[in-house]
Amino acid sequence: MDKKRQKKQYERKLQATQAIWFPWYYHHYGFESHSNRHGGKTTPAGATDKSTAVTNKPNKDCFKTCPPGYELRPKDAVTCPPGYQLKGKTGVVSALRTCNDNALVLQLARLYVVSPERIVLLLAQPQLKESCAEIADVLDRIRGATSNCMLADDNIYAKLADGLKYYKEEVCDGGANKKRCACLTEAHSCFKDLRTDMIECEGPADWYEKRNANKVCQSFNDILDCYYTRGALLCGLEAAQQLRSFAADSMRRAMILSCDVNKRLPHVTDPMPSFSGLMPT
Repeated sequence: MDKKRQKKQYERKLQATQAIWFPWYYHHYGFESHSNRHGGKTTPAGATDKSTAVTNKPNKDCFKTCPPGYELRPKDAVTCPPGYQLKGKTGVVSALRTCNDNALVLQLARLYVVSPERIVLLLAQPQLKESCAEIADVLDRIRGATSNCMLADDNIYAKLADGLKYYKEEVCDGGANKKRCACLTEAHSCFKDLRTDMIECEGPADWYEKRNANKVCQSFNDILDCYYTRGALLCGLEAAQQLRSFAADSMRRAMILSCDVNKRLPHVTDPMPSFSGLMPT
């Protein structure tokens, strides 16, 4: 009887120890006891396991011994604590800190990009080529300052940098819309004269930072319509349409909230009708 009682006590102690995992063991094998990694079998010291098949599947009893809120971790899974992300294909985990906004603010200030409209206003710069060179330098410095840190999705300055990047791609580098790029380049001399009007079209202070989607999108479309109206009167309907199209695409990338563009254009009489339309019939 004493031997049976001792055997039962030993078995209870053994079951209790199976529920203990040390940190080094967890990192190697996950939340899985040693015996369960060998099919739930234990082999006494000095004995030889003569079984022909050994399964690596965890025993169902292991789920009873796992601490509350934990599950068995697959051996090949790589997980990351909050605030971390995987870098590269090797599964190396590295911490990402939050970027300092000052680096972005200082670079954007070089171009006076303080709002989505100021990205559009770059079309009115005296020299497009020199302006594009400075834009490229600003974006390179922003990229270098944020390569080892993380920017929030709703970071205002990060969104402005996205809008500026789109400007470079579409205006400086040719972009996907070749027709629009060519039209904007041809109308550059007119856009320089339109600069004051474009500034007057800008929305209220900090309008794009508001959380009310209706008000933000109303201001957004009012600005686009103003660009079109002023541009049509000075530069013609075609240039005004391309200006409005580009302004919509670039400003949407520089905004936190997403807004739809009104399809209906304001009515403006073409100040530059075609020559054939003026010929008597």
